[in-house]
Amino acid sequence: MKLLTKESDYAIRALLVLASNPEETISSKTIAEMEKIPLQFLRRILQTLTKAGMITTREGVNGGVRLAVKAEDIPLSKIITLYQGEIQFTECLFRKKVCHNRANCVLRHRIMAIENSVANELSVVSIGTLIKDIQNNET
Repeated sequence: MKLLTKESDYAIRALLVLASNPEETISSKTIAEMEKIPLQFLRRILQTLTKAGMITTREGVNGGVRLAVKAEDIPLSKIITLYQGEIQFTECLFRKKVCHNRANCVLRHRIMAIENSVANELSVVSIGTLIKDIQNNET
């Protein structure tokens, strides 16, 4: 079980770069080099973030991307659901069929409670929160 896919992880890392330099437009190539992310993969991630309204792009010689909203307004839960869908730890599948006992399964009810708890925690933590954590660790 993975909580974060590579896409979500790379998106968070790219957003952290942009949030660390909120007044700058940064090229995708620069972000890829800084974060060791394959450039083509990063470009697809940035397209999704642009469509979601989290970043804006500027074309041309001095082109690149920058945050479109405040870092505090980008919760981790939004990024994760953007790339992975709803936060789920299990889909209760057995031999590629939905479990017939899903509605009454006590384990599923517990797992759903854990999922809700994790989703709530991830909605409280934002890119802005992580930037503050980074700054506090540097001092």
